[in-house]
Amino acid sequence: MNILRANFINPSINIIQEAYRILKSCGLVVGVTDTLYGIFADPFRDECVSRIYVVKKRKGKPIPLLASSPKAVFSITNINHNLQRFLEVIWPGPVTVILKPIDSIFSEEIHLGTEKIGFRVPASPLPRKLAELNGGFITGTSANISGLKPAKNIEEAIKQLGNNIDLYIDSGTAPIGEPSTVIDLTSEKPLIVRDGVVSYRSIIRLYKHIVSKNHE
Repeated sequence: MNILRANFINPSINIIQEAYRILKSCGLVVGVTDTLYGIFADPFRDECVSRIYVVKKRKGKPIPLLASSPKAVFSITNINHNLQRFLEVIWPGPVTVILKPIDSIFSEEIHLGTEKIGFRVPASPLPRKLAELNGGFITGTSANISGLKPAKNIEEAIKQLGNNIDLYIDSGTAPIGEPSTVIDLTSEKPLIVRDGVVSYRSIIRLYKHIVSKNHE
């Protein structure tokens, strides 16, 4: 079992490069985000994403992505200026936003035919830097068996996933320790998909404020 230790604030370039090497070999890496520990993989290839479903024993549920920056998400989606402003305010942070990419650049295993994908820019340098090397995106599903408790630290992840992961990166306990809030912005009105660390009410209040401000 391969375990490396990395500083949360400033992970070493050597560790990031090793993780990227594994991703390009269609391997799976477990590392910290701001919310929980996640499974990082290359979202552009079917064979890589399929490994996640096997390891997590997951069926019929799309896989969210972590982005290197808001601009990476803007570059592949056709969203208006108001929505861009909103995303720039909430990211980096613990809010996953479901959008529709312009082109089918990701594996269909990510969205399972829905063409809707959950994107997030985490307030954690490791996945953002890894995503930057990997065309702007990596997978960001939680590091646990589906239906079981999400891992807040590397020990909890190892207990559930064991030798099925090619590299574990230990950066201590995830700062937030709760799942992200998920909202669907593919239609006119925001729709809550999952309650998380940020209240839906506060997200909607911010959304309305930014949209109204831009219409003044």
